[in-house]
Amino acid sequence: MHDDAAIVGALDAEGAFPTPWIREAMLAVPRAAFAPDVIWHADPVSGRYTAVDRHTDPTTWEEVVVRPGPVVTQVDDGTSDTIGDLASSSLSDYRAVASFLTELDVRPGQRILEIGTGPGWTAALLAWHLGGENVVSVEIDPTLAAAARAAHTRLGLSPTVLAGDGTLGAAHAGVFDRVHATAAFTHRVPYAWIEQARPGAVIVAPWSPGFGAGALLRLVVDDDGRTASGKFVRSVAFMELRGERNGGGAAFEAVREAEPATEEAEVGWVLESLYGDGNFTHAVALRLPDVRLRTLGGGTVWQLWDTGRSWAVVDDRPGIGKAVQGGPRRLWDEVDAALQWQDEHQVHGYDFGITVEPGRQWAWAQRPDRRWEM
Repeated sequence: MHDDAAIVGALDAEGAFPTPWIREAMLAVPRAAFAPDVIWHADPVSGRYTAVDRHTDPTTWEEVVVRPGPVVTQVDDGTSDTIGDLASSSLSDYRAVASFLTELDVRPGQRILEIGTGPGWTAALLAWHLGGENVVSVEIDPTLAAAARAAHTRLGLSPTVLAGDGTLGAAHAGVFDRVHATAAFTHRVPYAWIEQARPGAVIVAPWSPGFGAGALLRLVVDDDGRTASGKFVRSVAFMELRGERNGGGAAFEAVREAEPATEEAEVGWVLESLYGDGNFTHAVALRLPDVRLRTLGGGTVWQLWDTGRSWAVVDDRPGIGKAVQGGPRRLWDEVDAALQWQDEHQVHGYDFGITVEPGRQWAWAQRPDRRWEM
């Protein structure tokens, strides 16, 4: 059993709080105060979620809530009662929140726009440090927004929590010195975040591409107030913005059923090793941002599809070693070319970055002038 003091103390001993206010805020604003009466526990075999009710099973509820890792607080966008498939809101783990807030680098007097209130803990931490009048948080789910407001009130905190689409920001709430997203974009950084930020503002947002592992992007808005640029700074895994989920296996099957297989190609890569290598997956995701990936068989089988009508099944299991492709594009050929590009250039995953301009977005390797349009 853990408590906030023990968890925060252990992280502090590891150097997780280079900015002391984050440690102090976590001690003053307990994460458990934002856990709803029903939380969700994942089955390690099936991956499905089972409801844990605080009133009927208080021991298990406390065991799940009072721990360092993330706590799922909603599944299937709130439509399931006892068993669920898709985690749709959570209390983030302490380490991830500490790293996000460290990268955000907030200063007294600054105004913060948060995208994705969820249960409300990070908005509360920011409000504790900066004052509620300086924190605006946007949550797409009105039920979650109301619950977060209630939790803030119980703790005597008063950030503004708006129910709405976070990709549109908070257009009528003024301009901000920092933008903090807790839900991941998959392709393009929403331009509203740049429009509503001051020149020099910092934007910290998780990126969850359709290909491989995610990362945390830290952008700085240019002096012109119209563009922003920055690098990926660390690995993270966060839920996607609700409007950007890729649909998983069902989406792949829909594309494959619509287009017959037209071509086979050889596979010259060890897929399982590639999928675990962020240098390669970052390269593919940034060069082919509309390509989605689902892995099977421990990473030995890849299902690829795009937002149009193209797909591929790539299988490097012994005795198979081929890619079957369909649709107007040859997705495996494109992925293979991106893999070869990375193999040739050997760009580290955290030497990639993104530049956002009005109407356009660029990815780049090592420096912004070595770029390509996403």
